[in-house]
This record gives sequence, structure tokens and C-alpha cells, in this order.
Amino acid sequence: MKQLTNKFFLLFTISILALACAKETSFESGLNIGGKSIGTLKDNLGNCQDIVVHGTYLADSTLKDDNYVLVKVNITTPGQYNITTDTSNGFWFRDTGYTSAGLQTIKLKGYGKPILPLNTDFVVTYNNSFCTFTVTLGATVTPTVISDYFPTSVGSNWAYDMTGFTDTLHLEATPLDKTFAGNAYRVFRATQAVSPDDSSYFRKSGGNYYQYNTLDNYSSPVETIFLKENQPVATQWDSPTATTTISSLVNQVKIHYTLLAVNTSMTINGFALDSIIKVQNDVQYKNTMTGNFQTISTYYSYFAKNIGLVLMENPGVLTQTIHRWKIY
Repeated sequence: MKQLTNKFFLLFTISILALACAKETSFESGLNIGGKSIGTLKDNLGNCQDIVVHGTYLADSTLKDDNYVLVKVNITTPGQYNITTDTSNGFWFRDTGYTSAGLQTIKLKGYGKPILPLNTDFVVTYNNSFCTFTVTLGATVTPTVISDYFPTSVGSNWAYDMTGFTDTLHLEATPLDKTFAGNAYRVFRATQAVSPDDSSYFRKSGGNYYQYNTLDNYSSPVETIFLKENQPVATQWDSPTATTTISSLVNQVKIHYTLLAVNTSMTINGFALDSIIKVQNDVQYKNTMTGNFQTISTYYSYFAKNIGLVLMENPGVLTQTIHRWKIY
């Protein structure tokens, strides 16, 4: 949960082709049968190779044997493999087995049941490489307009560019809820090829948006309002205080929030966006000499209506910029 806090605030057509090629399996001796294969989903230029989606996909219909994905993999060392996608909109794809060296086509079987009749984006990973593809569901409907500044609707997902990282951060609102202090939070899942998957927890009540998480890398988790809508510029509020440690000494930490802009327009990563709220986040620790809280670091969060977080700036440390989004 702490990793997602740092990534997130300190800071993812059905093509039906008849292909006879499937994964190749070898059981010959001396071919690293019990070892792990080494390879990549990308070609020699670093580009993702063709991904073919097979089958018909319908909301509320469990996937069958003819629902699968064909991915091309460059194998440099033969051995065992595990190729999977994230879970999105209630379904996913995966396969494990043995593969020989060379350019192989692996068949990933579909599992689960689509929840909503809307196109669904996936991230497929193998070793340290990942690629994306989209599954088009057979039935289409006009999506409900979500007028939130931080949507939590199931299946909604976002991809972010992160300074210092070549891989995007993929964030998804899962179908799961978790209860803290009597309040139900939607479970969000973060995926990035360079680090383990992580979870975080969000909810909305009235015009307030809540997160249950730690305030720094060493504090206990608390419920905090990280965003207020329908409030004027200069509105301020504080998170609860939490116990933390600094240089092995017990201390107190809180975040002081200030609305710097509301209903403003910006161009972010080539997207012309409006109705943006800008929040200043001051991370404060108690001064043991005076007893007052003192700001140690400041970062800025930008939220767009119907999209969510579109930009996070931690000057000199990290910038997180919206790359793609899909709201259900």
C-alpha cells in the first residue's frame, strides 16, 4: 500500500484471425526443462509485437475455450514461462508451460466473466516486458456519465507516464471493496513492470474524496480527505495526524491541503482538459522544540472531472502525467 501512495500521490477490437500456430512445447532433455525461460514480448527495436484476440466477448457471459489471446514472444533461453494479463472488467488471460528458443506464439486462455458491455484494456506481462491490447465486447451501450473528479467505478483504468521510468504505471478500479473503520472502500490495483503490484483504497461521500493509506513511508494508515469538490479557491483542511518515525525517533505527521485552483483548463500531455482542481499537499511533521507542525515537503495534484488524477508534480523528485484513461 505504501508503494502505491508514493507512485500515485508522490509522486493503464476484437481481431478474429484463424491462426494455426499456438505455443510450442518441448520435453527433450538438456533444454532447461525445469528452468525459467528468458525472453521478451518486444521485437529487436523495442516495439510490442502483434497481439491477436480471438472469440466473442459479452457482458455477464463466462469466457469459453474459444476466448483466448495469441501473443508473440522472442525467447532467448528455453524453459518454463508464465505469461499473464491484469484483471480488468472481471476477466483476464494467462498461460504457463515450456517453450523452446526463437520467435514463439503463445496462446493465453481467457478466464472470468466480463462485467460491463464496454471495450476493455489489458496489460500483458512476461519477464520484465509488458504490452497492451484491447478486447471489444460484442454489445455496446452508451456509457453512464461519471461526474466525479476521482471515479471509482468498476473497470475504470488509467495509465501514467512517470519521470525516471520507461514503463507506464497502470491503475485500475477493481470489483473488490474493503472496509476500514466501518466505511467501504473500492480497491485499486497498480501495475508497473519494474515493481510488484500494489493496492490502495478510495471512496467518495458527498463532495469529499477519501483515501485510506499511510501519510508517509513509516506512519500508521489513516482515513484522509485528499480532495474536495464544489469548494472555492483557498479552501484548506488537514488530514488526521498519524504516528511515524524520523531517524528512529517517534514523531507525528499530517498532510495540510489547499485548493489552489478550481474549474481551470490545462493542456496535459497533449490533452486539452477543463474543470481541473489543483491541490497543494504539504507534508508536515511536528517540531519537537515548539510543538507546532512544520512543512517538510510539498507536492501538487491535479484532478479533472470525469477522468481523475491527471497530473502529480513533486518538484525535483517525480512527475506523474496522464497517458491514457477509460472510465466506465
